[in-house]
Amino acid sequence: MVTIGYLIIAAAAFACLVWCWRAYRAQPSTMLLLILIPLLGLWFDSFAVAMGRFAGEGPVLTAMTYIRFGAHWTTLPLLFIVAGMIARRAGFRWAQPKPVMALFCIAAVYFICEDVPHLWQVEFHPACYAETLRLVTRVAPTEACTAADAGIGVRVSPAAAIGANLLLMLIGFGLWWKHRFPWLALGCGTMFVAAAIPQSIVGPMLGNAGEPIFNAALIYSGIRFARPIAAPTVSVAAAQ
Repeated sequence: MVTIGYLIIAAAAFACLVWCWRAYRAQPSTMLLLILIPLLGLWFDSFAVAMGRFAGEGPVLTAMTYIRFGAHWTTLPLLFIVAGMIARRAGFRWAQPKPVMALFCIAAVYFICEDVPHLWQVEFHPACYAETLRLVTRVAPTEACTAADAGIGVRVSPAAAIGANLLLMLIGFGLWWKHRFPWLALGCGTMFVAAAIPQSIVGPMLGNAGEPIFNAALIYSGIRFARPIAAPTVSVAAAQ
């Protein structure tokens, strides 16, 4: 059943990819392109976990693991830039100066440079949950395939994912207040809650389940704010 759950999540993530691609084709913008890039690998994350039991330990599972982690570490930080672009195009004054936007770009570059070296610095270890098998950097005691595997490995900081989600959520609350647009805040809030609940209680699948919801809200926000919000104009007659 858990395998089917991961396949459903993968299908939902792939649907987000298709939606974002169609939105980008209909309304090309840099913002939608930057949202689209992480989605190219997001669906594969859950799909690889679902297929792990069939691949078994070996080169196929290892290759899938490098793809899913590599896609995450190289593309997710782009959402810092997306956050800045949404804030600017939604008309927030604090986001208009170019140095502020530069800070969003610097944050994205920093986390990419911070995370990408993990690809050759860390070792991956087998982790089991229900009938699934995947490789991780650190094996949680509740997911150890054998007693000797419990706690093995090194935990990689999820600072980029947490930081991007919190930043987008704060901007989302601003959109809710300024434009009566609650969807980004709700999507980010759902992702935050799903990721915050300890895996020892609900298992690792809940965090994956929050990702399509988060990305659907992000795509909708990207469509809504792909173009700058025009400032209200005042007619000469009204001014007089």
